[in-house]
Amino acid sequence: MAAGSGGVRKESKAERVERIKRAKDGLQVWQDIVRYSRLGWSAIEPEDLELFKWFGIYRQKPNEGHLMLRLRLGGLLMAHQAAVVADLIERYARGYADITVRQNIQLHWLTIEDIPTIFATLANVGITTVEACGDVPRTVVGCPVHGVDRQELIDARWVQQDVEQLYVGNPEFSNLPRKFKVSVSGCGIRCAQPEINDIGVAAVRRERAGGRSEIGFDISVGGGLSTVPRLATRLEAFLQPWQVRPVCGAIAAIFREHGNRSKRTAARMKFLVEQWGGERYLDELQDRLPFRLDRDVPPLPALPDERDHLGIHAQPQDGLHYLGLATRLGRITATQLREVADLAATHGDSTVRLTHNQNLILSGVPTAQVDAVARRAADVLLPADADVWQRNFVACTGAQFCNLAVTATKEAPGDPSPAEDALRRLQQELAGFRRFVRINYNGCPNSCGQHWVADIGLQGVLLKDPAGEPVEGALVTIGGQLGSASAFGRNIAVRLPLTAIPDALVRVFGYYDQHAAPDENFRLFCERVGDEPIAAQLRGESPPAAD
Repeated sequence: MAAGSGGVRKESKAERVERIKRAKDGLQVWQDIVRYSRLGWSAIEPEDLELFKWFGIYRQKPNEGHLMLRLRLGGLLMAHQAAVVADLIERYARGYADITVRQNIQLHWLTIEDIPTIFATLANVGITTVEACGDVPRTVVGCPVHGVDRQELIDARWVQQDVEQLYVGNPEFSNLPRKFKVSVSGCGIRCAQPEINDIGVAAVRRERAGGRSEIGFDISVGGGLSTVPRLATRLEAFLQPWQVRPVCGAIAAIFREHGNRSKRTAARMKFLVEQWGGERYLDELQDRLPFRLDRDVPPLPALPDERDHLGIHAQPQDGLHYLGLATRLGRITATQLREVADLAATHGDSTVRLTHNQNLILSGVPTAQVDAVARRAADVLLPADADVWQRNFVACTGAQFCNLAVTATKEAPGDPSPAEDALRRLQQELAGFRRFVRINYNGCPNSCGQHWVADIGLQGVLLKDPAGEPVEGALVTIGGQLGSASAFGRNIAVRLPLTAIPDALVRVFGYYDQHAAPDENFRLFCERVGDEPIAAQLRGESPPAAD
């Protein structure tokens, strides 16, 4: 620590974290976790607690001895694994858990004393939490319907797993400047969101001479959200499937060696790509590879607005279907997960798949059993025919569990919930709404709930009521979108108390439904009518007439 005129300078957060990581690799903290499980919460050293993240463990708000555990799933659970997770949720997590936008499940309310037993139970069925958190490559996400979707370009599950195996538990990548997010997908509609990942590897078709075509992968780098969102830069490189793993290894090494370690808010690869530019970055990448990159990259394909795979769909395998089941805001109970596990085992192919919108997919269901499976799923409030509101309303955990959140989002089943209140009102008041829209609610500016890419984004803020007392509220952004015309939501200077959000959403989407052209998506509608009419609807004011 440097000295200043006032004495010894306080160690910055970045300096503290980097010092902790230099002293002990996060992969070496397991024995400390076991030791603390015997000694109890009060014995845990804060610097060891920082490294608990390397095993998927976070301190849970309100920090009274409870922990959050993130399972590293990569979007897939076998039925017997899902049943075990359901049992753990029931026994240790007060009966409910959260599905994340990165295809994982988070358990809350855990204690340090229970962690070794929980880990042993997970290990017995092949589930890991290693590097589900921390300054490491996070779970490599992909398309949840790899291998069972008629529209996919290539079944890239093995490519996704190849990259995952490269990263997990590898000391070469266990001390990055900060978290590092990767998606690898063969999906025809790019549901794995390559636009907002540090590395986005997505299948693409390239036309060749003589009317032939070939499938490979394009690659984008430097995407991300948080408080400073950035769309990924597409590199001029066409990859064969076997090239994806070494390319992802080289990119992680570039970040390890050149990422910012002096300031946590600047320690993401998007800032490095922004600083270098795509050409310099590609040159650095090429220097690290034992093969020449193919620079013949086809144009980006046209992409639909809707990219969630929900509903009932025929698979390429004759006589089989997959069913996309919508949760409510990503929260799932032990009862629901146990029922899904049983459906997968008895009527499907024994897999439970997790989507990027916090939903679930059952695959391999014979045609004759589709209706019965859909009825049983609906009985536990996981409909295969969910309306647009339930299937596309995403919410982070909020102030109930997160140390960074400033507002509530969703609460325990049966408790008041701002997001649940809004979802219920939309379903009641706009039940006939048939357009595609996304609503993403985040309890703070860091965008774990991805509010930047939603048609309506809600970012938790603190406001003051007329008496000057603090109240929970939301900053509203409009017009976010990923796909062929990716754009981040715009701040139109609307901040509302959380209690006003349900009415505001009903008004603005009713206004859109009434005045938009048949094929006009919400982003284009907002651009056409302008910010003021949208802001007026949100505030409950009389807007100018729409064209």
